[in-house]
Amino acid sequence: MKRLLMTAAALAVSAMPALADHFTGKTITYIIATNPGGNYDAYGRLIGRHLEEKLGADKVIFKNLPGAGHIIGANTLYASDPDGFTIGTFNTGLIYAQILQSEGVAFDLTRFEWVGKAAADVRAIALGNNSGMSSFDDLLNSPDTVNFAASGVGSASFNETNMLADAFGLNINIIPGYQGNEGEMAMLRGEVVGQVGSKASLQPFVDAGNGFFALVVGQEEGIPSAIDFAGDEKAKSIVNLIDANSNLGRLTAAPPGTPADVLEELRDAYMAVMADPAFLAEAEKLGLPISAARGDRVAELMQAALNQSPDTVAIISAALDVEVPTIKVKTDILALEDRNKVVTFMSGDAKVIGEISGSRTTVTVNGAEAERGDLAVGMNCELEYDPGSDVNEFKTVACTGEAMQAAATMMMVSSKIAGLADDNKAVTFMADGAEKMGSVSGKRTALTLNGAEAKRDDLTVGMECEFGYEAGDEIEFKSVACKN
Repeated sequence: MKRLLMTAAALAVSAMPALADHFTGKTITYIIATNPGGNYDAYGRLIGRHLEEKLGADKVIFKNLPGAGHIIGANTLYASDPDGFTIGTFNTGLIYAQILQSEGVAFDLTRFEWVGKAAADVRAIALGNNSGMSSFDDLLNSPDTVNFAASGVGSASFNETNMLADAFGLNINIIPGYQGNEGEMAMLRGEVVGQVGSKASLQPFVDAGNGFFALVVGQEEGIPSAIDFAGDEKAKSIVNLIDANSNLGRLTAAPPGTPADVLEELRDAYMAVMADPAFLAEAEKLGLPISAARGDRVAELMQAALNQSPDTVAIISAALDVEVPTIKVKTDILALEDRNKVVTFMSGDAKVIGEISGSRTTVTVNGAEAERGDLAVGMNCELEYDPGSDVNEFKTVACTGEAMQAAATMMMVSSKIAGLADDNKAVTFMADGAEKMGSVSGKRTALTLNGAEAKRDDLTVGMECEFGYEAGDEIEFKSVACKN
């Protein structure tokens, strides 16, 4: 009997695919092209944690790179070293961006090495229970203009809201900039009546009794289907394109040129995650539906999605020909880089990085015309910026004198990192010819690496950084801007 058990065990082991060792003991960076929170972040972190075990990696580091409707994250992934140690996720709104050759796109979706997809991302229109509407017909026939939430300009949410509004002639005003679950919160507060998004991500909002699904793009029992309201060929083309793209939900990709054997190891591990009972149980608990496909199938679906007729491209272009409003915020300057051209600040609950143009940005201090060199970390400013640009370019930067006085106590020191301790919270650096130690706060320190928002884990000894902090006995950094 013992011999039979040993034989069965040997056969089971021999039936398993051989475990390659490219990732053993290594660190993998998983780029998520949106802010923390929301379903893209939830899917990415869940998948990444389970990939760590399947690949035998030492750890997976998650790097959120929001901005420009996922373009910043996708551009960063596309330009990363094709060694398999950097992978990432972004939304399918980038399909429309590539079809329309949108400004800022520095990638080609057909050249990414696709690892796999986790879901079929069915799109739906959700309306709040406090919207005064009880059906899609109410929205369709509304005599008044109503507000709809959308995530970043260029994202799937923003693009598809515009496309569906054009298809059905909806009388809506789209407000971009709601990340993660902020759109649902805006519906609860009555700031907007609804939004277009992933049905899975909106399901908890509906299940909690806060709203209802007025329309779905596809077929879902008990929910009106968009195709039934499509009265002409233009509307049908828009609905069918959105429906086709919904098959490409929650993608994971590697940079172009990733070696074939490394890509296959990634794909094998990814599909092993998708079939893992522990992963599936956790996904169900988090309300994240799984409908997986291997990377080679994703490549076929992506090619089909990008291969649109001139007529369809013209329809998309007309639907998305909207004026993007600028955003105004009042905030402190958290960090300055590149001779004060690059500014880190808060917009809502998110840290945002914007750029000052020498010719297009108006800079004032105390109401008087100024140069960007007059700015300092800690100033309180009113900023107006264009979220539709790939760098969040400022239209105006207006700072006050009170903030200038507070900023006068700020120290700005350029130094290499001489030491790291306490999970990179404690940083040793050189100032005035002596070693000093400062602390990095997870909430109060603006930390960037190569101009992009970063985490303490990204810091390494020897990095060249610019440290901003208030003069005093105990140093807590206001800003840490590093380059590698």
